[in-house]
This record gives sequence, structure tokens and C-alpha cells, in this order.
Amino acid sequence: MNQLELAARLPRFRARAARDAIVAALGYPQRWAERSLPAAAAARFETLLAAEIRDGIRPGLLFDARDALVVGMRGFVRSALARRLRRLRPVQILARGSKARPFDALVRAPDGRSVAIVVRPMPTGEARLDIYRALRIAIERAGGSEVLAALLLIDPLTGASQSMRLDEIARLQRGSTAA
Repeated sequence: MNQLELAARLPRFRARAARDAIVAALGYPQRWAERSLPAAAAARFETLLAAEIRDGIRPGLLFDARDALVVGMRGFVRSALARRLRRLRPVQILARGSKARPFDALVRAPDGRSVAIVVRPMPTGEARLDIYRALRIAIERAGGSEVLAALLLIDPLTGASQSMRLDEIARLQRGSTAA
């Protein structure tokens, strides 16, 4: 793989490393320190690259991508959302990673239902609508708003988040079809 193709794929590796670090830290407050989470993401990034790329990578390209990841993760750790996620305890984490598929994690809400957490870079335009459609199908397969209380979308590269309460969405959908 040439270096230009590799440079185009680096944001995907950064997003996956950030996602893996965030999901692994859920329920463990000590992993949310300002140095711990970025370090875990950087280590995961280098592991992903080493497993995927056998021909090597230019050091400048690697360091630039890793530094951008670390800076983004430090900003995320300082955010209000990260402070809320840091407060989660292990008993509140119902599933994470492959056990929570198609979501990244399932967390117990105060009312006993689950909150689905999805950590993905959010594209713009038509690609964003495709993600929303896929998530709606996954929510319906998981039992809909009777089982899931909300969906939390987190963009690991920008720190942006979007929370959707599923009972409100279902109520709005019922209202729009009744008219």
C-alpha cells in the first residue's frame, strides 16, 4: 500500500482506536484521566496500524496522525459528556463491544431500561442518513423503545454527541402517522 492510500485511511484507524478506548473505559473511572484515555487510544492506533500495514509507514505520517488522535482525545476527556461517562459504574454496563452489537455499549438507565451507546465518526449529508436508518433498524431489532430508553451517538474525533430519547421519537412517529 502506498503512502497516499495509507494517509487516506488514517482517519478510519484513528476513529476505531478512539472508539475502542472509549468503550473499554466505560465503567472504569480511573481510565478517564486526561493522560490515560489518550494514551490508550494512541496504543490501540499503533496496534491497528501494525496489524494492517506490513510495508511500514513514514514516521512523520504516523506521528502526525497519532498526535492528532491524542489532541482530540484530550479535548474529549475534558468535555461534559466524558465527565458523565466517567461516573458510570461497572454494574451499570450491561454489555460492551461485540456483546452489545450492533451498538458499542449498552448501559442501564435509572428507569431500568437500556441506553445504547454508539461511538462513530458522524459523516455529513446522505451518509449520515444511512447511519440513522441502520440505527433505527437495529433499535427495532433490539426491542424498540420498550427496552431501550435512549440512543447516545458520540463522534470520537470531534467529541460531538447527540442523544435521542426513543419514547419521544416513537410518540412523534405515531402522531405523524395518525394525521
